[in-house]
Amino acid sequence: DEEMNMKETRKQNGTGDEPSFLSRGETELKIDRSGLQRYLPQCLQFAFAEKSAESLYREYYRIEKRRNTKTLLLVLALVDIVLLATYAVALPFRDASQLIGQASFLAGALLILFIIFIVVRCYASVLPSKLWDCIPFIAWFIQLGHLVCDMWLFSVPRMPGDSVAWAILYTYMVYLLLPLRLSVCLILSIVMAFVHLLLVGVLPKPIDFTENQLGANVLLFICANLLGILSYFFLERRQRRAFLETRQSLEAKLVLEEESQEQERLLLSVLPQHVAAEIREDLGAVVTGQFKKIYMSRHENVSILFADIVGFTAISSTCTAPELVKILNELFARFDKLSDKYHQLRIKILGDCYYCISGAPEERPDHAVLCVHMGLSMVEAIKSVREKTNSGVDMRVGVHTGAILAGVMGQRQWQFDVYSRDVVLANKMESGGMAGRVHISEKTLGFLNGEFEVSPGDGMSREEALRSAGLETYFIVKILKPYPMGTLDEKAEINGRTGKEGELSKLTGDSDKNFEEDYKARLHEELLGRDTKSHIRQQANPLTLFFKEPKLETEFRKIKDTVSVVSISGLPLILVFCTAAYFLVMSGSSFALICLPLGSLLLIIITIICIVPAGLKAGPPGLVRMCNKIIEKPGLRMGVIFIMVMVWCVVHVLSTDYDNSWSWPSNVMSTYVNPLQNISSNRSNSTLPPPIVTSTSQTWLTHNFPQYLTYFTVLELIGLTVMTHLSHLVKLFLTLVIAVIQGFININLVQESLDYYDERTYGMNDYDLSHSITLTVIVVIVAICLLIINRQLEVPSRRLFLWQKDVEEQREKVADMRGKNEALVYNILPPHVAKHFLGQRKKDEELYSKSYEAVGVLFAAMPNFSDFYTEDSVNNQGLECLRFLNEVISDYDALLEQPRFKDIIKIKTIGSSYMAASGLTDDNYNPNASIKEKWAHLAALTEFALTLKETLTNINKESFNNFLLRMGINQGPITAGVIGARKPHYDMWGNTVNVASRMESTGKAGFIQVVEETARILEEFDYVFEQRGMVAVKGKGNLMTYYLLGRKSDLNKSPVKPVVQKTQSSS
Repeated sequence: DEEMNMKETRKQNGTGDEPSFLSRGETELKIDRSGLQRYLPQCLQFAFAEKSAESLYREYYRIEKRRNTKTLLLVLALVDIVLLATYAVALPFRDASQLIGQASFLAGALLILFIIFIVVRCYASVLPSKLWDCIPFIAWFIQLGHLVCDMWLFSVPRMPGDSVAWAILYTYMVYLLLPLRLSVCLILSIVMAFVHLLLVGVLPKPIDFTENQLGANVLLFICANLLGILSYFFLERRQRRAFLETRQSLEAKLVLEEESQEQERLLLSVLPQHVAAEIREDLGAVVTGQFKKIYMSRHENVSILFADIVGFTAISSTCTAPELVKILNELFARFDKLSDKYHQLRIKILGDCYYCISGAPEERPDHAVLCVHMGLSMVEAIKSVREKTNSGVDMRVGVHTGAILAGVMGQRQWQFDVYSRDVVLANKMESGGMAGRVHISEKTLGFLNGEFEVSPGDGMSREEALRSAGLETYFIVKILKPYPMGTLDEKAEINGRTGKEGELSKLTGDSDKNFEEDYKARLHEELLGRDTKSHIRQQANPLTLFFKEPKLETEFRKIKDTVSVVSISGLPLILVFCTAAYFLVMSGSSFALICLPLGSLLLIIITIICIVPAGLKAGPPGLVRMCNKIIEKPGLRMGVIFIMVMVWCVVHVLSTDYDNSWSWPSNVMSTYVNPLQNISSNRSNSTLPPPIVTSTSQTWLTHNFPQYLTYFTVLELIGLTVMTHLSHLVKLFLTLVIAVIQGFININLVQESLDYYDERTYGMNDYDLSHSITLTVIVVIVAICLLIINRQLEVPSRRLFLWQKDVEEQREKVADMRGKNEALVYNILPPHVAKHFLGQRKKDEELYSKSYEAVGVLFAAMPNFSDFYTEDSVNNQGLECLRFLNEVISDYDALLEQPRFKDIIKIKTIGSSYMAASGLTDDNYNPNASIKEKWAHLAALTEFALTLKETLTNINKESFNNFLLRMGINQGPITAGVIGARKPHYDMWGNTVNVASRMESTGKAGFIQVVEETARILEEFDYVFEQRGMVAVKGKGNLMTYYLLGRKSDLNKSPVKPVVQKTQSSS
């Protein structure tokens, strides 16, 4: 719904106070109900309670009103030109000395208006604020000057009815076009009315019925002020609505940017930019082909660093799991900062192992140098952990240089990884190194350019794989060229370093503090700096303002706005005041005196029927439905307005029926009317003195001031302007109809009365400008001025509509981005962990961890995949082998979508190994629950393991391969968490994980190995086991293990070997 309305919020804190909010969509600002605001109707309470919002809105409002300055100047210039033309016509019949002062003022005012127009048009953006503040008051003084000049157009006496039309128009324009507060507009309008009354009050001689005319003037001025206030509030409402729309649009943009940045950060924490871009494009797209898409690419001359914490097992035995996770988090967060400094791409964290690469995906010649600097810095960084834990913990670092295949595997829990023989050798460089040393291969040494002093490493004596590869190794002894010398960063250092460290610190702290200030600055910029002109010109026809897209125009016309219906209340208001003024200055016939009140009553009834049910939702259901249809259907709204305008026109025409206005009494005919009929022929020779009628029996002659009929029409034209929901073209048509009717009245129906008024007031000699002509000209000029204003006022309405469409588009983009963002995050982190990170700003050292008492852990590996993997040209340097592995892992991932495996979460892949866990989503752990309740997820994990075997068997049949799975399952307490909130890596720690990994690595291909406790639990779920025997487990000694045979129901009926004996125990 496009409607902006006032609404009450729920009662808060039991106080019973219900603060009002002006809202649209998700944007809400509290409304101020203090001061004068509380005396206004609820629909007119607009001021925001928040001072900063109200202050910003006021500045925005002034700028929006300044857009009307050119329209104001154009209208004033038009009136000025008309007055100058009138003076030019009057000059032959008047003493030039009487007109020179006024004409000079008008000419000077026109020059000032022209200068201001040029300045505003050409230098609006650089115009000082103080000068902008002066322009409205300059325009107002010119308006006062116009009133004075118009009153001095005719010779003495000055009549109370002179210049009333301009006073009414200018009073209304003060509210509509001047960028001032309502109180200032009201003061200026009162002063203008007072000046007009003051000029009349100092008349040189008494005039009959002065009090009646002054009373009528006051009524018309009051009506003009009420219409101005009504328009002011409608304009204020629209501007505040635009403010809220723009505020909401900006919020959508900021959310979009934040979501986009968060998506980028989370993606780039595990994926390089080129892979992330490719995945984002494919997200949600339908990918066709025989194989699932693999995001993998080959890179040459890449340095690979593996770093392992020596003595980690000893630390883990002295620290609790949460303490251990905290230590790792702080250490790896420091490593991540070092990787930013030395241009490393972190690949993965495997328990206490950290590995990264340099030279890919962006090639750089200093990759090996940077990798060595990174390794040395890691050795230095571990010292703080050594001091904190008071242990002999150290780093063992290995670096090798070669070719890699880099990318992601599978469809879930994406992690960027590298594959190749050189990656395996880099891993062996670490395991074949020494604690506290950086161990490099001869290939890496070839890229160091003599920047480090090295010594022989003799890695082949400690690692079989290095000996088999015949790889000479070295230890880094000393740095010969300190960083950044010898790297591409040296030039950046000379030019003034603005590296990633500064950006990182900016991200971690300052951005959180300055986010609110940044939001306010962006809001200020968006509200006050929009290029609205070009926007509306691109979308709409410059002449008709219709949108170029018919669909947009149709939507614009169908806008439902309940409050805008209130604007029709201006018509009955005008007729009521005009009726009261009519009784003061016109002696209408009995028929006219009956028609005016009846017409007012009819318009009031129509207005009440349209407004009250819409605003209060009260009344007969049929009436409410009819009212809602009028609001919703533009055609019905238009029909109601046409009826009301026609009622006014009919009543207005009938009001020209004066007593005997067309049938003069015989004594008056002989005295006054017959001479009037000869005015045109005897004008220059007539010496008949101006008749002054004082007899009460002839009051009806002097009690008619037909020029007020024109002033009533001016108010009616203003009433059309008040209707904000009417198109300016509809207003154009109605304005032309009303102007033509009034012109016909002036020139035909009341011409004789106007001519008599001229003769009676000014005399035969000064009868040079007939009121029938001047009043018709006034109607035409007022109509033109209001048409210009109407067109200008429709532009913001259409601009607001376009802003609303922009908001909707932004919302759709935000929703789409949020959906993609969540999908990406859920493909990086498990869903229950991703919820912790979505939409929140995290610091590098911020820790997320959680301990679990009953978790199942599965490791599944394909030991014979390494035999399958070759890097010859037939396999595209190994890419086709990895494509096959991607198919296998993707099929594994697809199993997790089955409802029976809903409690199982993929943790990660390590080469061809697959790690999953169960029990991580169960927040209602009950230690006293039965085995079947407590370990149902472990049974599901076991079933998942068996399904993995079936899946791989099917793949083997289709691909004619003979891959086997070697799996290990364990259960127990673990600590799971995210290391590095800025580069989140989810992992699990604890003896349960270590034992599960050993169950896989010490197992047999094609079998699932478990410890005795796991076997006992799974027996309860009808699983059958075969005892294997004692197996040595690092850090745990020898454990009794068992192979899973399957479910009883699935096994053959042939005798099976005995299951676990209750009396057996492990050593």
